Amino acid sequence: MNAEQTDQLNRAGLREAKRHPGFEIRDKTDGEIGSTDIRRPDWVDSQLYPFEDRWMILDGHRVHYVDEGPRDAPVLLFVHPGAGWSFTYRYHIQQLKNEFRCVAPDLPGYGLSEAADGYRYTLQEQADVLEQFVEALDLRRIVAWANDGGGPTVVLALSDHTDRVLGLVVGGTFGWSIKPYRMVVWPLRVFTSRVFRAVNRYTNFLAWSMGSKMALGTRRLTKAERPQYTQPFRERKSRNRTLKLYASFMDPATQNALDQALPAFRDTPVLIQFGDQDPMTGQHWHERWAEETTNHSTYLLPGVRHFTFEGAPEATVENFRKWWAETSNRIPLTTTS
Repeated sequence: MNAEQTDQLNRAGLREAKRHPGFEIRDKTDGEIGSTDIRRPDWVDSQLYPFEDRWMILDGHRVHYVDEGPRDAPVLLFVHPGAGWSFTYRYHIQQLKNEFRCVAPDLPGYGLSEAADGYRYTLQEQADVLEQFVEALDLRRIVAWANDGGGPTVVLALSDHTDRVLGLVVGGTFGWSIKPYRMVVWPLRVFTSRVFRAVNRYTNFLAWSMGSKMALGTRRLTKAERPQYTQPFRERKSRNRTLKLYASFMDPATQNALDQALPAFRDTPVLIQFGDQDPMTGQHWHERWAEETTNHSTYLLPGVRHFTFEGAPEATVENFRKWWAETSNRIPLTTTS
Protein backbone atom coordinates (compact mmCIF):
# COMPACT_ATOMS: atom_id res chain seq x y z
CA MET A 1 0.00 0.00 0.00
CA ASN A 2 1.43 3.41 -0.97
CA ALA A 3 1.21 6.63 1.04
CA GLU A 4 -1.79 7.92 -0.93
CA GLN A 5 -3.78 4.72 -0.33
CA THR A 6 -2.91 4.76 3.37
CA ASP A 7 -4.01 8.39 3.61
CA GLN A 8 -7.30 7.49 1.91
CA LEU A 9 -7.90 4.79 4.53
CA ASN A 10 -7.08 7.23 7.30
CA ARG A 11 -9.52 9.79 5.90
CA ALA A 12 -12.19 7.09 5.67
CA GLY A 13 -11.46 6.21 9.29
CA LEU A 14 -11.94 9.83 10.29
CA ARG A 15 -15.28 10.07 8.49
CA GLU A 16 -16.48 6.89 10.18
CA ALA A 17 -15.15 7.90 13.61
CA LYS A 18 -16.99 11.21 13.54
CA ARG A 19 -20.22 9.23 13.69
CA HIS A 20 -19.33 7.76 17.08
CA PRO A 21 -19.49 9.46 20.51
CA GLY A 22 -16.41 9.84 22.69
CA PHE A 23 -13.99 10.89 19.96
CA GLU A 24 -13.25 14.57 19.44
CA ILE A 25 -11.47 16.43 16.68
CA ARG A 26 -8.15 18.15 17.31
CA ASP A 27 -5.99 20.39 15.13
CA LYS A 28 -3.18 18.74 13.20
CA THR A 29 0.25 19.94 14.24
CA ASP A 30 2.86 21.07 11.74
CA GLY A 31 4.62 18.16 10.08
CA GLU A 32 2.17 15.57 11.43
CA ILE A 33 1.84 12.70 8.96
CA GLY A 34 -0.78 9.97 8.86
CA SER A 35 -2.97 11.42 11.56
CA THR A 36 -6.72 11.07 11.34
CA ASP A 37 -7.31 14.03 13.67
CA ILE A 38 -9.23 11.90 16.19
CA ARG A 39 -8.66 12.78 19.81
CA ARG A 40 -8.24 9.72 21.96
CA PRO A 41 -10.66 9.29 24.91
CA ASP A 42 -9.71 11.03 28.14
CA TRP A 43 -9.16 7.74 29.97
CA VAL A 44 -6.15 6.87 27.80
CA ASP A 45 -2.98 7.71 29.73
CA SER A 46 -0.68 9.33 27.16
CA GLN A 47 2.33 9.03 29.44
CA LEU A 48 1.93 5.27 29.62
CA TYR A 49 0.88 5.07 25.97
CA PRO A 50 2.91 7.74 24.13
CA PHE A 51 2.15 6.64 20.57
CA GLU A 52 0.49 8.24 17.58
CA ASP A 53 -3.02 6.96 16.91
CA ARG A 54 -3.69 5.59 13.45
CA TRP A 55 -6.95 4.36 11.98
CA MET A 56 -8.38 2.48 9.04
CA ILE A 57 -11.72 1.05 7.99
CA LEU A 58 -11.68 -2.70 7.33
CA ASP A 59 -14.88 -4.43 6.27
CA GLY A 60 -16.91 -1.87 8.19
CA HIS A 61 -14.77 -2.03 11.34
CA ARG A 62 -13.02 1.11 12.53
CA VAL A 63 -9.59 -0.24 13.45
CA HIS A 64 -7.16 1.69 15.62
CA TYR A 65 -3.48 0.76 15.52
CA VAL A 66 0.02 1.80 16.47
CA ASP A 67 2.72 1.96 13.80
CA GLU A 68 6.06 3.10 15.20
CA GLY A 69 9.63 2.74 13.96
CA PRO A 70 11.50 2.71 10.64
CA ARG A 71 9.42 1.58 7.67
CA ASP A 72 12.30 -0.37 6.12
CA ALA A 73 12.93 -2.49 9.25
CA PRO A 74 11.51 -5.95 9.99
CA VAL A 75 7.97 -5.73 11.37
CA LEU A 76 7.05 -6.72 14.90
CA LEU A 77 3.31 -7.43 14.68
CA PHE A 78 1.91 -7.41 18.22
CA VAL A 79 -1.41 -9.28 18.50
CA HIS A 80 -3.10 -8.60 21.81
CA PRO A 81 -4.81 -11.16 24.07
CA GLY A 82 -8.48 -11.35 24.86
CA ALA A 83 -9.48 -8.31 26.95
CA GLY A 84 -6.27 -6.54 25.93
CA TRP A 85 -5.40 -3.99 23.24
CA SER A 86 -2.30 -2.36 21.82
CA PHE A 87 -1.61 -0.88 25.26
CA THR A 88 -0.66 -4.43 26.26
CA TYR A 89 2.65 -4.13 24.40
CA ARG A 90 3.53 -0.55 25.31
CA TYR A 91 6.83 -1.50 26.96
CA HIS A 92 7.88 -3.70 24.05
CA ILE A 93 7.09 -1.03 21.49
CA GLN A 94 9.02 1.64 23.36
CA GLN A 95 12.03 -0.64 23.77
CA LEU A 96 12.11 -2.01 20.22
CA LYS A 97 10.80 0.76 17.95
CA ASN A 98 14.26 2.05 17.08
CA GLU A 99 15.23 -1.32 15.59
CA PHE A 100 11.90 -2.62 14.27
CA ARG A 101 8.72 -1.34 12.74
CA CYS A 102 6.33 -2.00 15.63
CA VAL A 103 2.71 -2.47 14.52
CA ALA A 104 -0.04 -3.20 17.05
CA PRO A 105 -3.71 -3.21 16.02
CA ASP A 106 -6.68 -3.11 18.35
CA LEU A 107 -8.88 -5.89 17.01
CA PRO A 108 -12.57 -4.98 16.49
CA GLY A 109 -14.37 -4.21 19.74
CA TYR A 110 -11.18 -3.87 21.79
CA GLY A 111 -9.18 -0.86 22.90
CA LEU A 112 -10.01 2.09 20.67
CA SER A 113 -11.40 0.04 17.77
CA GLU A 114 -15.10 -0.44 17.02
CA ALA A 115 -16.67 -3.47 15.42
CA ALA A 116 -19.15 -3.35 12.57
CA ASP A 117 -22.76 -4.35 13.16
CA GLY A 118 -23.20 -8.11 13.09
CA TYR A 119 -19.70 -8.92 14.27
CA ARG A 120 -19.78 -11.90 16.66
CA TYR A 121 -16.30 -11.65 18.23
CA THR A 122 -15.28 -15.15 17.21
CA LEU A 123 -11.75 -16.35 16.66
CA GLN A 124 -12.26 -16.90 12.94
CA GLU A 125 -13.72 -13.43 12.44
CA GLN A 126 -10.86 -11.90 14.43
CA ALA A 127 -8.32 -13.77 12.32
CA ASP A 128 -10.02 -12.61 9.12
CA VAL A 129 -9.68 -8.99 10.24
CA LEU A 130 -6.01 -9.46 11.12
CA GLU A 131 -5.39 -11.00 7.71
CA GLN A 132 -7.05 -8.01 6.02
CA PHE A 133 -5.06 -5.64 8.21
CA VAL A 134 -1.75 -7.22 7.20
CA GLU A 135 -2.73 -7.06 3.54
CA ALA A 136 -3.98 -3.47 3.79
CA LEU A 137 -0.64 -2.27 5.16
CA ASP A 138 1.23 -4.78 2.97
CA LEU A 139 3.27 -5.88 5.97
CA ARG A 140 6.22 -8.11 5.17
CA ARG A 141 9.21 -9.49 7.08
CA ILE A 142 6.85 -10.02 10.01
CA VAL A 143 7.70 -11.39 13.42
CA ALA A 144 4.28 -11.97 14.99
CA TRP A 145 4.19 -11.65 18.79
CA ALA A 146 1.16 -13.18 20.48
CA ASN A 147 -0.19 -14.21 23.86
CA ASP A 148 -3.46 -15.86 24.94
CA GLY A 149 -6.03 -15.55 22.10
CA GLY A 150 -3.42 -13.86 19.93
CA GLY A 151 -1.71 -17.17 19.12
CA PRO A 152 -4.57 -18.91 17.32
CA THR A 153 -5.51 -15.58 15.72
CA VAL A 154 -2.05 -15.36 14.15
CA VAL A 155 -2.09 -19.00 13.04
CA LEU A 156 -5.42 -18.63 11.24
CA ALA A 157 -4.65 -15.18 9.83
CA LEU A 158 -1.17 -15.82 8.45
CA SER A 159 -1.10 -19.50 7.49
CA ASP A 160 -1.73 -18.54 3.85
CA HIS A 161 0.85 -15.75 4.07
CA THR A 162 3.91 -17.42 5.55
CA ASP A 163 5.93 -15.78 2.76
CA ARG A 164 5.44 -12.59 4.79
CA VAL A 165 6.54 -14.15 8.09
CA LEU A 166 10.08 -14.31 9.49
CA GLY A 167 9.19 -15.68 12.90
CA LEU A 168 6.76 -16.08 15.80
CA VAL A 169 7.01 -15.11 19.47
CA VAL A 170 4.46 -17.00 21.59
CA GLY A 171 3.61 -17.06 25.28
CA GLY A 172 0.66 -18.48 27.19
CA THR A 173 -1.06 -19.41 23.95
CA PHE A 174 -1.83 -22.19 21.48
CA GLY A 175 -2.23 -22.74 17.75
CA TRP A 176 -4.12 -26.03 17.56
CA SER A 177 -7.41 -27.68 18.51
CA ILE A 178 -7.96 -27.62 22.26
CA LYS A 179 -10.38 -30.57 22.13
CA PRO A 180 -7.85 -33.07 23.60
CA TYR A 181 -7.17 -30.80 26.58
CA ARG A 182 -10.04 -31.60 28.92
CA MET A 183 -8.53 -29.56 31.76
CA VAL A 184 -8.74 -26.53 29.47
CA VAL A 185 -12.11 -27.24 27.84
CA TRP A 186 -14.00 -27.82 31.11
CA PRO A 187 -12.94 -24.53 32.73
CA LEU A 188 -13.66 -22.74 29.46
CA ARG A 189 -17.21 -24.09 29.47
CA VAL A 190 -17.69 -22.77 33.00
CA PHE A 191 -15.95 -19.51 32.16
CA THR A 192 -18.22 -18.88 29.17
CA SER A 193 -21.44 -20.09 30.79
CA ARG A 194 -24.51 -17.93 31.21
CA VAL A 195 -23.83 -17.55 34.94
CA PHE A 196 -20.31 -16.27 34.51
CA ARG A 197 -21.36 -14.01 31.63
CA ALA A 198 -23.87 -12.39 33.97
CA VAL A 199 -21.25 -11.96 36.69
CA ASN A 200 -18.75 -10.47 34.26
CA ARG A 201 -21.33 -8.14 32.75
CA TYR A 202 -21.96 -6.53 36.15
CA THR A 203 -18.45 -6.68 37.62
CA ASN A 204 -16.07 -6.34 34.63
CA PHE A 205 -14.13 -9.11 36.35
CA LEU A 206 -12.31 -10.35 33.25
CA ALA A 207 -10.74 -6.99 32.43
CA TRP A 208 -9.99 -6.33 36.09
CA SER A 209 -8.29 -9.69 36.54
CA MET A 210 -5.75 -9.00 33.80
CA GLY A 211 -3.95 -6.67 36.17
CA SER A 212 -4.03 -8.97 39.20
CA LYS A 213 -1.22 -11.02 40.65
CA MET A 214 -3.44 -14.02 39.94
CA ALA A 215 -2.89 -13.39 36.21
CA LEU A 216 0.64 -11.95 36.27
CA GLY A 217 2.31 -13.86 39.08
CA THR A 218 5.09 -11.36 39.74
CA ARG A 219 3.25 -8.06 40.16
CA ARG A 220 -0.04 -6.19 40.13
CA LEU A 221 -0.78 -3.35 37.77
CA THR A 222 -0.46 0.14 39.20
CA LYS A 223 -3.42 2.42 39.80
CA ALA A 224 -2.53 4.24 36.58
CA GLU A 225 -2.20 1.05 34.52
CA ARG A 226 -5.34 -0.79 35.66
CA PRO A 227 -7.93 1.58 34.11
CA GLN A 228 -6.29 1.08 30.73
CA TYR A 229 -7.69 -2.45 30.80
CA THR A 230 -11.03 -1.81 32.47
CA GLN A 231 -12.10 1.43 30.74
CA PRO A 232 -12.45 -0.09 27.25
CA PHE A 233 -15.23 -2.20 28.80
CA ARG A 234 -16.88 0.50 30.88
CA GLU A 235 -20.17 -0.19 29.09
CA ARG A 236 -21.76 -3.38 30.36
CA LYS A 237 -22.85 -4.50 26.92
CA SER A 238 -19.19 -4.65 25.84
CA ARG A 239 -17.87 -6.81 28.67
CA ASN A 240 -18.56 -10.28 27.31
CA ARG A 241 -16.81 -9.83 23.99
CA THR A 242 -13.77 -11.72 25.23
CA LEU A 243 -15.97 -14.53 26.54
CA LYS A 244 -17.49 -14.86 23.07
CA LEU A 245 -13.97 -15.18 21.71
CA TYR A 246 -13.12 -17.86 24.26
CA ALA A 247 -16.32 -19.77 23.54
CA SER A 248 -15.40 -19.87 19.86
CA PHE A 249 -12.18 -21.73 20.73
CA MET A 250 -14.41 -24.78 21.21
CA ASP A 251 -16.16 -24.50 17.84
CA PRO A 252 -15.42 -27.73 15.89
CA ALA A 253 -14.93 -25.95 12.56
CA THR A 254 -12.51 -23.49 14.15
CA GLN A 255 -10.56 -26.29 15.85
CA ASN A 256 -10.29 -28.12 12.55
CA ALA A 257 -9.16 -24.94 10.81
CA LEU A 258 -6.38 -24.50 13.38
CA ASP A 259 -5.13 -28.04 12.92
CA GLN A 260 -5.10 -27.49 9.16
CA ALA A 261 -3.30 -24.13 9.44
CA LEU A 262 -0.56 -24.84 11.98
CA PRO A 263 1.68 -27.03 9.74
CA ALA A 264 2.29 -23.98 7.55
CA PHE A 265 4.59 -22.70 10.31
CA ARG A 266 6.53 -25.93 10.67
CA ASP A 267 9.84 -24.37 9.57
CA THR A 268 9.19 -20.88 10.93
CA PRO A 269 11.60 -19.80 13.70
CA VAL A 270 9.69 -19.59 16.98
CA LEU A 271 10.58 -17.99 20.31
CA ILE A 272 8.56 -19.68 23.06
CA GLN A 273 8.21 -17.67 26.29
CA PHE A 274 5.86 -19.10 28.90
CA GLY A 275 5.52 -18.27 32.57
CA ASP A 276 6.58 -21.23 34.69
CA GLN A 277 3.46 -20.67 36.83
CA ASP A 278 1.06 -20.45 33.87
CA PRO A 279 -1.64 -23.16 33.88
CA MET A 280 -0.93 -23.50 30.14
CA THR A 281 2.64 -24.48 30.99
CA GLY A 282 1.06 -27.16 33.16
CA GLN A 283 -0.68 -28.36 30.00
CA HIS A 284 2.78 -28.57 28.34
CA TRP A 285 1.80 -26.12 25.65
CA HIS A 286 5.35 -24.73 25.50
CA GLU A 287 6.46 -28.27 24.66
CA ARG A 288 3.69 -28.59 22.07
CA TRP A 289 4.98 -25.48 20.27
CA ALA A 290 8.43 -27.06 20.24
CA GLU A 291 7.03 -30.30 18.84
CA GLU A 292 5.11 -28.52 16.10
CA THR A 293 8.11 -26.48 14.87
CA THR A 294 11.62 -27.41 13.81
CA ASN A 295 13.39 -24.15 14.71
CA HIS A 296 12.60 -22.95 18.21
CA SER A 297 14.02 -21.58 21.45
CA THR A 298 12.22 -21.86 24.78
CA TYR A 299 12.34 -19.73 27.92
CA LEU A 300 10.33 -20.36 31.09
CA LEU A 301 9.90 -17.12 33.03
CA PRO A 302 10.30 -17.63 36.81
CA GLY A 303 7.24 -16.76 38.88
CA VAL A 304 5.25 -15.53 35.87
CA ARG A 305 1.73 -16.74 35.23
CA HIS A 306 -0.37 -16.28 32.09
CA PHE A 307 0.26 -12.74 30.83
CA THR A 308 3.98 -12.63 30.15
CA PHE A 309 3.88 -9.15 28.61
CA GLU A 310 2.87 -7.63 31.97
CA GLY A 311 4.38 -10.26 34.27
CA ALA A 312 7.90 -9.98 32.87
CA PRO A 313 8.13 -7.30 30.15
CA GLU A 314 11.86 -6.70 30.63
CA ALA A 315 12.72 -10.39 30.45
CA THR A 316 10.57 -11.00 27.37
CA VAL A 317 12.35 -8.18 25.52
CA GLU A 318 15.79 -9.34 26.65
CA ASN A 319 15.03 -12.92 25.57
CA PHE A 320 13.73 -11.64 22.24
CA ARG A 321 16.90 -9.66 21.58
CA LYS A 322 19.05 -12.74 22.23
CA TRP A 323 16.85 -14.92 20.05
CA TRP A 324 16.72 -12.39 17.23
CA ALA A 325 20.50 -11.91 17.24
CA GLU A 326 20.88 -15.64 16.69
CA THR A 327 17.91 -16.15 14.39
CA SER A 328 18.48 -13.20 12.06
CA ASN A 329 21.91 -14.60 11.17
CA ARG A 330 20.34 -17.84 9.96
CA ILE A 331 17.37 -16.66 7.94
CA PRO A 332 16.99 -14.38 4.93
CA LEU A 333 15.64 -11.01 6.03
CA THR A 334 13.58 -10.70 2.88
CA THR A 335 10.25 -12.30 2.03
CA THR A 336 8.60 -13.12 -1.24
CA SER A 337 7.16 -10.11 -3.03
